[in-house]
Amino acid sequence: MNKAMGIRSTVVASVLALASSMGWAARSFTPQAGTWAITEELDGKPGRGLAIDVQGNTFFMQVFGYETNGDATFYTATGQMDGDTVTAPLMQYQGGRSFGSDARDAVALESPGKVTVSFANGLQGTVQFPGEPGRAIQRFEMRSDDYVARYWSAGETRSFLGTTLDSNALAHRQVHINIGKPAQDLQWRVWMRGFHGVPWNTFICTKAADQDIFRCTNSEPQPADGNEPYVQSIALRIVNVDLVAELVVLEQGAVLTYPVMGTAIGGGSGSTITGCAFWLDLYIGDQINCNLSITPSSGTWLVEDEWTFKPGRGMAIDVQNGMALAQVFNYLPSGRPTFHMGSGSFQKAQTQLALNRYQGGRALGGPLQSAELAEAAGDLSLAFLYGGTSSRALSRVRGTVALPNEPQKQMVRMALEPGAADAQGLLGQWWLKFSTLIAPQDTVAVTLSRVEGLEAVSDDGAIRCTRADPAVPRRATCTWIRDGVTSTGYLFQEPGNRSGTVLQVRDRHGNLMGLGAVPLE
Repeated sequence: MNKAMGIRSTVVASVLALASSMGWAARSFTPQAGTWAITEELDGKPGRGLAIDVQGNTFFMQVFGYETNGDATFYTATGQMDGDTVTAPLMQYQGGRSFGSDARDAVALESPGKVTVSFANGLQGTVQFPGEPGRAIQRFEMRSDDYVARYWSAGETRSFLGTTLDSNALAHRQVHINIGKPAQDLQWRVWMRGFHGVPWNTFICTKAADQDIFRCTNSEPQPADGNEPYVQSIALRIVNVDLVAELVVLEQGAVLTYPVMGTAIGGGSGSTITGCAFWLDLYIGDQINCNLSITPSSGTWLVEDEWTFKPGRGMAIDVQNGMALAQVFNYLPSGRPTFHMGSGSFQKAQTQLALNRYQGGRALGGPLQSAELAEAAGDLSLAFLYGGTSSRALSRVRGTVALPNEPQKQMVRMALEPGAADAQGLLGQWWLKFSTLIAPQDTVAVTLSRVEGLEAVSDDGAIRCTRADPAVPRRATCTWIRDGVTSTGYLFQEPGNRSGTVLQVRDRHGNLMGLGAVPLE
């Protein structure tokens, strides 16, 4: 894992320059962080793959693959996105830390050449390695048997927070979407609010076989007066914590199409007087009083005390739909680079995975071939918790890790861009929710376009957000002054920019946070 200062020093100047101008000529999607696969190599057997992490315009990729002699190895690549594409040198290292060894910094080997990655949307793209033609890549998806039983077979309800986008791809209306099968008839339904004059509209749906893709039609007749927009149909797709949808709307005599991007905020069944037990899975995990289970932030993770700005080891962790997949990029006692991989079910906020090392897979420029097991290395234990032992809270970006033959250590989700934890990281377009002591909640779309001191500030200066509480560094407090009255709102902004109560539409560079134009068939 390349933790060299180059990851930051080569990008800081360009990132800060882009952050100062909030023009919207940017990507129409953000690639989903986690494990990606080379499409033609997906055969259900061990092989090579990509751990991709894009934050803002910064791209970081860890490649797990093989040498020509069959030995497992890894490469990294980092650079700045140019539109939907990045070209960067593949880097390889040796001499770093192995399981149970003392601290060791790795040294760079000669680069085998450059890699080019281009994205068509947040789930699909191409990769061209040195000595190879361009090959199609796709986001690797997985679901546990428990997830399939609960959310596909039983049709337990899932809830999403989203936004429609107007013809300029800017925030249009905030929408809430629930999907499930009522027990009385087991018919798939979507309930949506935010687009009509009534609290909720109900849609009757059909589900694609073995996919989280739904096509739905409005079950309620169009109002006779025709004053309100009438959503005729919805097509939607759920991919891990992301929602992509398309609404067909009859509005003022014209049929319009609105794309929707959103994020999962909960799922489950049952209820209590507090409402907490209804959402057994809190995918986002910022509803403080209902933290029962979360999906941690997929992407690049580091052992905290190994963050030395020198080459070392790292992890790619991918948790989705009740499953966890982890790659550890590290070294053998001889110093040779290698990787270990494990997968298994994920419950609540922790898991234990058996790590394996493989051999014999495809090398750069080599023929297509699958790998086989070389060694069972021991167990990897992950827990996504922070705080003291007596009062620990769930976290999407912090946790503990126990590697084979090593004690438990603190780990942290890697932030690729400077300023991610201060006001710079709050810039972009958001749906924010505000309230006063005497007024109801009010949700508005706002662009936080500049930094003044410790605050991210809206275009007109009326809304100001700051990370004011050092005890909760990921939480920001926002104030909105209107007609002499101050309203207050809160947001939780983390790598991936997921939150259960507010939604980030665009990042500080103007890139849309959703998956873009992914297939809905």
